[in-house]
Amino acid sequence: MSAYITATGRYLPGDPVPNDEIEDYIGKAGLASADLREMILGNSGIKTRHYAIDKNQQTVMSNAAMAAQAVRAAVARAGLGPDEVEMLAAATTMPDLLGPGHASMIHGELGYAPMEVMTAHGICSSGMMALKDAYLQVAIGEKSNAVAVASEFASRGFKSSRYAEMKSVIEEGTLPMETAFLRYMLSDGAGAAVLRSEPEPGKISLRIDWISLTSYANTEQACMYLGSNDNACTKTWGDYPTTTAAAHDGALAIRQKLSLLPHLVEVGIQEYQKLVAAGKFDPEKVTWYPVHYSSERMKELMIGEFKRRDITRGEMVNWYSNLTRVGNIGSASIYIILDEMLSEGLIKEGDTLVCMVPESGRFIISFMHLTAVAADRV
Repeated sequence: MSAYITATGRYLPGDPVPNDEIEDYIGKAGLASADLREMILGNSGIKTRHYAIDKNQQTVMSNAAMAAQAVRAAVARAGLGPDEVEMLAAATTMPDLLGPGHASMIHGELGYAPMEVMTAHGICSSGMMALKDAYLQVAIGEKSNAVAVASEFASRGFKSSRYAEMKSVIEEGTLPMETAFLRYMLSDGAGAAVLRSEPEPGKISLRIDWISLTSYANTEQACMYLGSNDNACTKTWGDYPTTTAAAHDGALAIRQKLSLLPHLVEVGIQEYQKLVAAGKFDPEKVTWYPVHYSSERMKELMIGEFKRRDITRGEMVNWYSNLTRVGNIGSASIYIILDEMLSEGLIKEGDTLVCMVPESGRFIISFMHLTAVAADRV
C-alpha cells in the first residue's frame, strides 16, 4: 500500500515582524544587543518572522493552539470531518507543558473524536519523525488517514526577562554568543499534513516514496541544546537545587554550539551521497529540493561542499526555502514549505521532490522522497 499527502495547512501568528522590530517583542538582553542582532541577521538572510507573543512579551496563542489551527486548515482542505481523523502525530521542540505530551494537548485543543496520538520530541527532525510515523501507519493499512503536525513557540523562551537571572548578564552585562544567536534566528508557527491511502481526486497529491532518518549521536556532541550550560550535558537543569539556580547558571537558555555547524553540513552531504549510492533516488531526475536550513550562510556552505565533492547537480538550482520570509520555524519548516509550494501551484504532476531536514541537536539528518501524482493516473 501507499500513503499520500493529500492536503496541507499552516498557521503563522500575527503580522510579519521585520528585523528592526525584533527587540520590540523579545526585548534586549545584555550589552551590544543591536550589534549582535545585525551581525547574526546579516548572515542568516532572514528579513521577517512571526511571533506568538506581543510587544508586552505576553503569550497571544499557545503552541498547541497554533498546531490546532494548522491541523484544522489541512483537515478542511482534505474534506475530512472532525470525527473522521484516525490519528494525530505531533512534533515540537518546546511544548507548552513538560507533560502531558504535545499531541494530547493539540487533540484537546481540537476537540476531535477519540483517536490515536503520538508525540515526537526533538528539534528540527522531530517534524519528520511525526510524519514518518503517520506515513507508516497509513502505508501498512493500520489507518486510512492520519494527520501529522509540527509547531514551534520559540519566542516565549527568548523574552528578555528570561535572561535577567543569568550570571553572565548580571555580572558582566553580556549574553553568550551561542545563546544570542538563536534569539534572532528562531520563529513561531505551525504546519500540518493529511495523509491518506489514496490520492485526492481532482488535485495534486504527494506520494511518500520513503523517509530516511539517521542519528549520528553515537559520534557527535550536542550542537543545539536546552537544559544545560555546556554541550557535554553532564549537569542538567533538573540537577540544580532550584530552577532559579539553574537559570542563574544559564541552564535554561537554549544554546547553539556554533563551531560545530560546519560539520553538520559535511554529515548531511555524506548522508545524501549514501542515499544516492544506495539507489534511493537519481539526482538528475529530481524536480525540487525543498530544504530546511537555519541561514543563507548555511546554504552557501552546503552548495560549496557539493561543488567541492563534485556531486551531480551541485548547484542545486531548484532549492525551495521560505527562510527569509518566515524565519527558522524548526520542526514545522518543511511542512510550511510544502504547503506554500502546493498553494502556489509550483508542484506539477510527475514532479519529484527530495526534502532535506538537517538537525543540529545532536546531529540527525532526515530526507523524504515525494512524487506528485493525480488520482486519475495512479
